[in-house]
Amino acid sequence: MELRNLASIAVASVLVLVPNTALAGEFPGDQCATEGQVVALGGGAIKCIGGTWQPSQETPSSGSTGVSTVKQAKNFKLVGTALSAATFNSPDQQVADVTAIRLPNGNVKLFVYVANQFIRSATSTNKSGTSFVADSTSILSGTAAGQPRVISLGGNSMRLFYLEGGNINAAISNDGGVTFTKEGPVITTAQAGFEPGGLTVIKQGGGYRGYFSNLEKPGERAFRVMRTATSKDMINWSMGPEITGASGTIKDGGSHPFAVIDKKGKIALYYAGDRGSFYGILVSTSKNGVTFSNEKSVITGGGDPDILPTGKTSGLMYYGADLGSGLGFGINVAKSTGNIVP
Repeated sequence: MELRNLASIAVASVLVLVPNTALAGEFPGDQCATEGQVVALGGGAIKCIGGTWQPSQETPSSGSTGVSTVKQAKNFKLVGTALSAATFNSPDQQVADVTAIRLPNGNVKLFVYVANQFIRSATSTNKSGTSFVADSTSILSGTAAGQPRVISLGGNSMRLFYLEGGNINAAISNDGGVTFTKEGPVITTAQAGFEPGGLTVIKQGGGYRGYFSNLEKPGERAFRVMRTATSKDMINWSMGPEITGASGTIKDGGSHPFAVIDKKGKIALYYAGDRGSFYGILVSTSKNGVTFSNEKSVITGGGDPDILPTGKTSGLMYYGADLGSGLGFGINVAKSTGNIVP
């Protein structure tokens, strides 16, 4: 999901260099030729939307015979659609990379990438956080940015992390997310060792721990690397180890992570990944923030998860998905049916 939504910002040249054909084994973010085509990817499916493969919940024309060996977390259940292109009166059918925050009045504000509109926001019409209307103002004055992640600073204050110019940048708001003041880059490509994707942050000990992955790009089949970093102020970050691949414990990789920590310090990391007969949202847990285990599947065909806690162990998950019925790519909302830190 994070592939296509930033293509027009940072990686447009890639689109020219990659053959416009759909090949066996394509993954979300790769280019495709036949608009609307749905093919199997493991136990799920991908659909050709706007020239790019996107995760889909539709029935593929050629099914998968594999059976997923990933255990199910069974801790979230789909409620419905939170945002679509129609929410923002967008003709491009591409709404992705959502992030959520609870406002002081109890309503929920979502920040999201909208094709050709960059970062926009929407506010819930109810405190349950399931129905939304678009806010009239654009975020960051229409800066060509994407993959927002928001964290509350208390009251009407919040910090927004986002991608711009190949770096993770930050901006701060003190008026409930209406206007933001840019704080500049906080993690650069040089620091990360690769071009980073969106940053998720949790409080741990006396500071903060963040997670991010390498930025997916159309046509690239790079291994999906996730890395952790630590900070005392959310602005100056020290790079930690990669938590994927040969040097990490999430051996098969993952992208666009989101972290949740409980009162005992246990961390749940949600991320998108392909596990042969499964593509969608996965979750692994850790006690120290570096070593992860007990990987389970959460939602087939979804990606870019962001969780808003609603209680000690409960929460809402907002995530990207093909909405089907010609609606394009948008944001679904799921409600927890079990502990969000399983």
